Amino acid sequence: MHSKRDSLLKRLHSAMISPAACARKWQGQYWQDNGDERRVSCAGCRSFDAARQRCSIRFGTPLRKCVVSSVEAHFHDCVGEEVLEVGFGRFKLARNLVVRNGSRWTGIDPQQPASRPARIGTGGHGLVNALPFPTATFDRVFGVQSIEHWGQRAGGLREPACYEDCLAEIARVTKPGGRVYFDAPIHFHGNEIFIMGDIDRIRKLFTTPWWENVNIERWRENHAPLERYTPSHKEFTDWPIEIVNYADNAVNAIRDNGVIWLLVITATRSDARLD
Repeated sequence: MHSKRDSLLKRLHSAMISPAACARKWQGQYWQDNGDERRVSCAGCRSFDAARQRCSIRFGTPLRKCVVSSVEAHFHDCVGEEVLEVGFGRFKLARNLVVRNGSRWTGIDPQQPASRPARIGTGGHGLVNALPFPTATFDRVFGVQSIEHWGQRAGGLREPACYEDCLAEIARVTKPGGRVYFDAPIHFHGNEIFIMGDIDRIRKLFTTPWWENVNIERWRENHAPLERYTPSHKEFTDWPIEIVNYADNAVNAIRDNGVIWLLVITATRSDARLD
């Protein structure tokens, strides 16, 4: 549960966010290359206050601080675009950056009333595996902590979606050359591939001909000198429902020693046509 102070600071940060300030903060290479992946350690992050040995994002959990930093890094340059957010919820930081760059934001969320269907330029009800938009509508499609829930079993709010179907729909509505961004917590909640941190299976979702320039970023996997952030018993309650394809010893190892970090996936829509 967020404190009132945290909630106020989060709203203030979102209300005051400036694309120009984010561009200055995140210009150049902010990650460390590690083979075919990028790593953003806490000590090397632009949000790290080395003098005080703490994160300069002054609200939220360690995971939320990473989400804020990643959104700042990825959304300061969306100028004059048509942008779709999948699972928009109440977190408006990315939305505000999109709008303040002169782009048009559209959002879908399955928890919005069905009587309020999604329309271009506003937020409303919609499902990621059945997007109510024409082909090649958007320059950018993104989700902030939503992709891990598409195939979620726990909660019983709806049937788990097939990831391949969801990404096919996203590819359909994204213009060739358009970009996608998704972030998700690892070792926390949602579908089993995210709880288990199965990066190979997650990456494989983006190996279809529709995607190119796929990048994987690992934020806070190396958290030193900041605190460990671990899953709690609240999350453990859903794990037996979600995790069905991994051995007990692998699950127990994550339960005992897992550290929560933020996965960021970006890709470009290729010119390949959908069948």
